[in-house]
Amino acid sequence: MVTEKAAYIGTSNWSKDYFSSTSGVGLVVSQKTPSTQSGVTPVQEQLRRLFERDWSSRYAVSLDGQAPGQDCVWQS
Repeated sequence: MVTEKAAYIGTSNWSKDYFSSTSGVGLVVSQKTPSTQSGVTPVQEQLRRLFERDWSSRYAVSLDGQAPGQDCVWQS
């Protein structure tokens, strides 16, 4: 999870019982870059860019309206 102020990197699933019935590891990063340091990209921005790259990848497949024969199957 990434916001403007912090990033959370963890092994937890976002389901209702995961946090109480299992254990996991998490890291919260909040990096402030002084305006005098040019060329330094905060961790939050680096993670946001990675997410956008992966989300828009040619390997990403929409689960809505899944076409028959594709690798992913969406069941409701």
